[in-house]
Amino acid sequence: MNDIKHTNLLSIVTPIFNEEENIITHYNELKKVLSNLKFFKNYELIFVNDGSYDNSINILKNIAINDPKLKIISFIKNFGHEAATTAGINNSSGDAVVIIDGDLQDPPELILEFEKEYINNIDIVYGQRSKRLKESWLKKITSKAFYPIFKILTKIDMPKDTGDFCLLSKRAINIFNQLPEKSKFVRGLIYWSGLPKKSVLFIRRQRNAGKTKYNYKKLTIFALENIISFSTAPIYFMIFFSLICIFACFFGAISAIVFKIMGFVVMTGWTSLIISMLFLFAVTFFFLGIIGLYIGKIFEEIKQRPTYLIDEKINF
Repeated sequence: MNDIKHTNLLSIVTPIFNEEENIITHYNELKKVLSNLKFFKNYELIFVNDGSYDNSINILKNIAINDPKLKIISFIKNFGHEAATTAGINNSSGDAVVIIDGDLQDPPELILEFEKEYINNIDIVYGQRSKRLKESWLKKITSKAFYPIFKILTKIDMPKDTGDFCLLSKRAINIFNQLPEKSKFVRGLIYWSGLPKKSVLFIRRQRNAGKTKYNYKKLTIFALENIISFSTAPIYFMIFFSLICIFACFFGAISAIVFKIMGFVVMTGWTSLIISMLFLFAVTFFFLGIIGLYIGKIFEEIKQRPTYLIDEKINF
């Protein structure tokens, strides 16, 4: 059962990084939607400034002067989207938390649907994209491919076509806040808990203004790091693949000797040899890269540095 208190406070967490063109519109849309809440009697808006170098923080401060419900967490530098989301959850006071990006691709009005499912004792209510507007075919294909691969390798039932846009109950928040790792994949940790969840379908809008902060390079690194954070399956894949190569080489050598003894002419050729060597070198370097990523993750964790550093907090 959800840990529902008499205050019925809803916390809205929005990570912000260089969103000066979107903040006011996003804020106004949230205020309009939140005024129509039925179950939650009060709310707080937590905007986490992730080291923005545009005018985002000044815009937020100007709004906060006249709205005590707007709370600001400002980082000393950029720590990344996951760190900003984590800080918002860690510092929330609500009986439930909604995570929503500030680029207006996720419609705030869906929060009202989240509320309806939350009342039915659903711990995780998430927005699931039925359609994506103004996204390239490559982005759509790579995004769709990530979810089944992640699920197979990690055994975590993370729904497909989802982002961080969701509502978390107090029970889900408490579990998340207990997790000690420094390098967090928020979405993965949310669904790792195995708490009851339900989807709400929506059409993901195109970005209101500005450019996305994720290019294909960042998305690839993001996917690899998060799979490695939750699974040792790539290590086992390397082991089994290496064993297959060893047996193939062994049987190939035996076959070559047998053919030689029987008087058959063994085909020779530099092309096949070079291709085989290049393939094995490529596989070796790829495997070394994966091992390096695991070592890097261990290195990051054992340093025990904080996930983020807060420069100032306003209206808390």
